[in-house]
Amino acid sequence: MRFLETNVFLYVITAHPQFGSTSKTILQRIEEGEEAAASSLVVAEVCAWLEYHKLDDKIDLLFKILQSYPTLTIVETTYEDEAKAKDLESHYPKLEFFDRVYLAQMYRLKISEIYSNDKGFDKVKNIKRLFH
Repeated sequence: MRFLETNVFLYVITAHPQFGSTSKTILQRIEEGEEAAASSLVVAEVCAWLEYHKLDDKIDLLFKILQSYPTLTIVETTYEDEAKAKDLESHYPKLEFFDRVYLAQMYRLKISEIYSNDKGFDKVKNIKRLFH
């Protein structure tokens, strides 16, 4: 199982000219049965980004995507995930808070691979970032 980070969804929804195709390929693998996980924080971050950029009409598309993949698990974000993210700051000060929350969730779920275009994850020990 792999963790799906925010930017994969955003690149597909916004048809990003450089990264949209790769992100679509990732989501196609999940649509075809690859097991993956994302979190309620990923969903919230995508929705907030879309609202901020006046793309509210794309939020329905996000939920259609999420509901259409039977092998995609959406895990709840817990206070413990957030507290762990604060603790991880000393090890990974260049990762943004939300990224450290995702990392905490990956540790909790025992997931060692993440679909993300964020190269900050490349410096995290025992985590492999994939974007292909």
